Amino acid sequence: MKKTVFLVTGNSKKVQVAKYAMDKYGLDVEQLAMDTPEIQSASIEEVAKYSVKFAAEAANKAVIKGDFGMHIEALNGFPGPFVKFINKWFSTDKFIKLYKEEPNRRAYFIDALGYCEPGKEPVCFVTNSYGTLLDTPRGDNGNMVDSLFVPEGFDKTLAEMTHEESLKFWGNDRYSQLADHLKNS
Repeated sequence: MKKTVFLVTGNSKKVQVAKYAMDKYGLDVEQLAMDTPEIQSASIEEVAKYSVKFAAEAANKAVIKGDFGMHIEALNGFPGPFVKFINKWFSTDKFIKLYKEEPNRRAYFIDALGYCEPGKEPVCFVTNSYGTLLDTPRGDNGNMVDSLFVPEGFDKTLAEMTHEESLKFWGNDRYSQLADHLKNS
């Protein structure tokens, strides 16, 4: 019988990624749709830990919750954990203008996966995914930033990836770190 972990999210794509990533470790993922406060911090890990602790106490069960940020090297790490707001507030053209004149196009996502049990302190598992930013968006499977980011080792943007490629990309090392933690605790 598989152990179940509860993923706090309202995003069905995040649930699909977690199920895909955790299945190989014999863990089942169930969605727990609830709102959690999101502190304002430049640290993705701090945001994830705060939210997952809140959720564990409110739901009275062990939960996981992911947070991510995109860091553009030439812009001193901007937008960081505020990338979801950038996707809402900026047009593609305005976003590209922020880095278009910069010779360094390297950017990376920090994916933080928080885990917490009620009454305990949260732990966080982190993966960095590096790539480059384009001047012209490509692809329709994702948001604005997804259409501009080409991960290392790929020749297409996140928004050009098939569903299966996207699952593999986002189902990254943070899930194996969590599985190891659960196995050893």
